[in-house]
Amino acid sequence: MKAIFKETNTTIILFVRWIMLCLVILYLCSGIYAVSSNEIAILQRFGKVLDDKVQPGIHFALPWPIDRVTKVPVKIINRILIDDFSSAYSEQSSTARIFTSMTGLDSYCITGDNNLVNILCVIQYNITNPFNYIFRIRNPELMLHNMSANAIIRCLASKPIDAALTSGKLEIGRYIKLELQKKLQEVQSGLSVSFVELRDLRPPDRVQQAFSDVVKADIDRVKVVNQAEAYRNEQIPAAKAAANRLLQEAEAYKREVVLRAEGDTSRFVSLLNQVAKRGETARNMLYIETIQAIFTKVAKKHIMVFDRAGQVPARIKLFAQQDN
Repeated sequence: MKAIFKETNTTIILFVRWIMLCLVILYLCSGIYAVSSNEIAILQRFGKVLDDKVQPGIHFALPWPIDRVTKVPVKIINRILIDDFSSAYSEQSSTARIFTSMTGLDSYCITGDNNLVNILCVIQYNITNPFNYIFRIRNPELMLHNMSANAIIRCLASKPIDAALTSGKLEIGRYIKLELQKKLQEVQSGLSVSFVELRDLRPPDRVQQAFSDVVKADIDRVKVVNQAEAYRNEQIPAAKAAANRLLQEAEAYKREVVLRAEGDTSRFVSLLNQVAKRGETARNMLYIETIQAIFTKVAKKHIMVFDRAGQVPARIKLFAQQDN
């Protein structure tokens, strides 16, 4: 009987040992963990950070409560919606929704010329420093929301409503991104803003139509100015071309007149020299040449011949064919 009891105890102890060994093995195996390709892990041992940049792959850490592994998604783009400007923001219960449901009014901002605008902004961000994200900021999303709201308020407070609703939207988005990134770096939040999207920027519904008319009028004004500029750019080159053509024609006419005048002058000087040399003979030649030039232009000619006594002889008609 004692032998049977002893054998039973031995079997039980052996079984318990195997159970304990299996539990120890399972306990040690629980320290194996995997980090996905879009994550960075932080390894802590008794609260002290051993490695704040554990790369993707299969790793081993001592099981809880010795080591603790915190995985941070660093390659995932996160989004936060800015639809109110209260510091009591939370994703579960938005102050804007409560305000809208109780008053029927939307959350708004004030522009630089004391006008109201409703704004809906989406901030896209990602985690660039897992250590700062986990240990330096208690509530990064709340901090990011408050910083974004402050940046939006400051930006709109420096702009008139016309610029905010028309050409200033891109500038507003750039300003919010730069200002927000600057503040996040100052507090070492471990966050980085990748994109700022203004989904909605409009005046309150009660005055929406009036502002739409103003925006439309401004668009029409820009359109008319562009058309005028296009017409101006079309007419000025044409006018310059016409002016250049007139100048060229004037220069050509000037050269023609000058050359003709110089030719006439040369011919007159030549005739004058002939008259000075030949006297009456040269004058007769000029007279004959002149008569010939005139006769060629007259179809019917009458020649009147007077005698020395002053009597008019019979009229003689000469018919000459004009050269074509």
